[in-house]
Amino acid sequence: MNLQEEINNLFLNQQNNWVQLKDAIEQLNSVKSKQIKWDDNNCATIQYNPSRITSTAANIDKKHISERPCFLCEKNRPTEQMSIPFIKKYAILCNPFPILKNHLTIALHSHVPQRIRHKIADMLTLAEQLDDYIVFYNGPKCGASAPDHFHFQAGLKSEVLMQGDNDLRSCLSISSEDKDEALELFEEVYQYLSSLQPKEEEPMLNVISYYEKGFYNINIFPRKLHRPTQYYSEGNNKILISPGALDMAGLLITVREEDFIKIGKSEIEDIYNQVSLLII
Repeated sequence: MNLQEEINNLFLNQQNNWVQLKDAIEQLNSVKSKQIKWDDNNCATIQYNPSRITSTAANIDKKHISERPCFLCEKNRPTEQMSIPFIKKYAILCNPFPILKNHLTIALHSHVPQRIRHKIADMLTLAEQLDDYIVFYNGPKCGASAPDHFHFQAGLKSEVLMQGDNDLRSCLSISSEDKDEALELFEEVYQYLSSLQPKEEEPMLNVISYYEKGFYNINIFPRKLHRPTQYYSEGNNKILISPGALDMAGLLITVREEDFIKIGKSEIEDIYNQVSLLII
């Protein structure tokens, strides 16, 4: 049995034995979405997913993080939540607040901060073994609701999530049949972004990787801001959106119906302009 088959069995088992996940998946199957298209190369999908409010509104300041139990540590997980081991370092978990079909969280066994640099090889190995999936990473200041515990996420592929560079936001794309070459190119990009943000422990970024037709693909979204001004606004100007990797790829998650209804081209362009780091 390969890893994808194990995960399919995990989802079947968990839906039978974990009511929260069963209900969440049923809700995901009925979420509203709409597509906004500029041209053949520039489009975005907006998803209305109120169950994501906890993540979108997560308080990630150091004091709050240090005082709350880490929900990715094994001792704090729901008793119903089962896992599959991955390369003896990670636990593959069904995400109880899904955005994607077969939404997974892949949590490191150790409680260490969210830092991608020396774990990108693990990400590519996972993408290769899950070739029906995209694997994604949210930096500690770029959408991760658990910046204190290293983790990836994954979900079934869709075209919108495999978009590279376009006119809406920056994206640095790597594609190679050679895994070592892909890793070397990622390190070059990482060092370059670090030089632009020398005061950050990790350059602000989101990453999506996937394995397609023998190629390792990595899309890196450089960031300059965690959340747009609309997140903090009041009244009609407020849009409660906190972009992570999926939003940067083109699947924007709204947790309030009024935001889902009103968000359009100008709002998307403005949000991307605020949070995406322009690379020349």
